[in-house]
Amino acid sequence: MTFQIETERLLLRDVRRADLPALLAQAREPEARRGILAYQADENYNRVSLLAAIAEARNPRRLNYTLAVVRKSDAALIGSCSIANVRHGSIETSLGWHYGKRYWNKGYATEAARVLLHIGFEIGGVAEIYADCFVDNYASIRVMQKIGMTARENLKLFNQIRGWSYGENRPTVRHTITKNEWRLKANSE
Repeated sequence: MTFQIETERLLLRDVRRADLPALLAQAREPEARRGILAYQADENYNRVSLLAAIAEARNPRRLNYTLAVVRKSDAALIGSCSIANVRHGSIETSLGWHYGKRYWNKGYATEAARVLLHIGFEIGGVAEIYADCFVDNYASIRVMQKIGMTARENLKLFNQIRGWSYGENRPTVRHTITKNEWRLKANSE
């Protein structure tokens, strides 16, 4: 059974083999590479990850959703987003996204990230969701803020250590949101 969900402008659906060329090309864009982990810039890594996501989508007890993000107005594949470790009560559920540069600054990442929160909290019943990015990735930080996530107040050393844990010599920042915070935000809108 395939997963898909729609927003006003987007269709989020399970990644398909036919999506690989476009998604791999987007990951090769120099601008995109500045915001992703070094190993995520490796084409073979991306291919293997996307093929694993396609296989995971067939699992009736799936824990991970890697979704193609398609613009409904013209069926353009604008990128992908993911939520990992979707299990009831989890505090280790994480979000991620990658979009082609020509689709940046149009609100698509925020629109899709809201769907990821819905998947985690409503479908998966997780307790808390987090997302990490480099401290200078202001666009991703802004998406996290728009969907109600807040930065974990850590010492700068912890941000550096988290970066090292990803194999990077650049600090990262973590944003989180709990199910209760998400519900309060949803009820106030």
